Amino acid sequence: MTELTVAMLMVAGLLTFLDWRKGLAMCVVVGILQDPLRKLAPGQPVYYVVLVGAIFAVAWGRAAMAHVPLGPSSMYGWRKSLRGPFTIFFLLIVVQAFHSLARYGNLLMPTIGMMVWLAPIPAIVLAYQFATRRGIAGVRKFMLLYSVLALISLSGVYLEYIGYDWATLGEVGVGQVIYDVGTVLKAHSGFFRASEIAAWHTAAIACFVFILSVGKRATLLRIAVAVGLIALLVSLGLLTGRRKLLVEITVFISVYFFLVAWLQRGTARIAIVVLAAGAIGYVLIVGFVSPDVGRRPSTQEVQLENPNGMEGYKARGQSVFGDVPGRVNQLGVQPIMWSINRFGWMGAGLGTGTQGTDAIASQYGIGRGAAEGGLGKVTMELGAPGLLVVAWLVMTLAKYLRAQLAALGKVSPQHARMAYGLTAFLVANAATFSVATQAYSDLFVLLILGWSLGFLFAMPVLAARGDGLKRRAATLQDFASTQGPETLPMAGVTPAHLRQ
Repeated sequence: MTELTVAMLMVAGLLTFLDWRKGLAMCVVVGILQDPLRKLAPGQPVYYVVLVGAIFAVAWGRAAMAHVPLGPSSMYGWRKSLRGPFTIFFLLIVVQAFHSLARYGNLLMPTIGMMVWLAPIPAIVLAYQFATRRGIAGVRKFMLLYSVLALISLSGVYLEYIGYDWATLGEVGVGQVIYDVGTVLKAHSGFFRASEIAAWHTAAIACFVFILSVGKRATLLRIAVAVGLIALLVSLGLLTGRRKLLVEITVFISVYFFLVAWLQRGTARIAIVVLAAGAIGYVLIVGFVSPDVGRRPSTQEVQLENPNGMEGYKARGQSVFGDVPGRVNQLGVQPIMWSINRFGWMGAGLGTGTQGTDAIASQYGIGRGAAEGGLGKVTMELGAPGLLVVAWLVMTLAKYLRAQLAALGKVSPQHARMAYGLTAFLVANAATFSVATQAYSDLFVLLILGWSLGFLFAMPVLAARGDGLKRRAATLQDFASTQGPETLPMAGVTPAHLRQ
């Protein structure tokens, strides 16, 4: 570990220990810096990817010392709606960890698997407690900080593309090349450690920029700036060679406007029109690319005048929509049956399909092709029962969020817009995870997703308190009616434990 890395951790850890609320911001700083610092370290040690986890642990511990409630049951709605399916999910994780240990005799593999599957849980709770204390303004400041720092880091993708040869640019290790559009394309990662991580952050920045732009009163100038920045992000994202970011952004925007039309405007017809327009746009885009979709990208045999320039990355990006049907089949449906046939109904055990256990899996001859898609990864690590438990958990969460989002639309439009954006962001990531899991083993990515869900859970509490509202809402009872005996603090009232 270099002296610069040690200094960064000491400063971030000290600031977090002085005030746990600064922990999320410090996690963002460390999460962004850990990749370029790793490239400067001798041997590029892999433990750099969990440095952000060390700062998060300090924030968690400091919050516990301040007597902040850190159990999931401290979150509004958890006990009544989510505790049951989550408890079964947690028990299944533990069982599959012992299954992996008994099957392969390696402790590290299930340990890494547990970190990946369970890391979002403490992140959800800590973000919830942060939001209930800092309000929607604090959530916006956090999203703005992340967007600015990640955008600065993302600029390295362009610097790498135009030929800068800095030690902090490029992928860790040998890097990745893409055989497509009749040539070889380099997957640019910039200051991030891998191209798929750079692509994920590109999509996340685009989503957060959109949420921040429409969070308050949406003006023409704000929308124009947001659209321009998203277009710039898409251009940079194409240079990573990871086309799924286009689908993620498309899903995000479609889901957001669907929620606005369905829940806030109360017009199911408009919501249906939004979905229909998205489907028509999808069909039109597919019509411009090759319909012959196989295992190879539909643009692999395309010949371009300048395939190594931006034209090559643009053509590859356009092909993502045409490749979706084949990719869904190859990485969404087929791996389920392959995992069951290869490992049995209980799967191979926790950690067997997780990024970071490649060497261990290779040592034991574990085929990991099924884990490229989300459904295959769930089946491989949690078995067929895991598919059922995850489906139950997702459906329960969707039912709970639907009730809360509907009530938010009546109580506070600004909290509703934030909640719609966070929901759309999570749905877009779920859609991407279902066909491409590589980025979702990264601890920083998992923490961001957990924080987003924690912020989302806090929106009803903030709206009921009148946080950020110029006047008290008249329909606060709408929230209580969705959850039975659980109560929310009334507008203008801050419980004692929220002042900590």
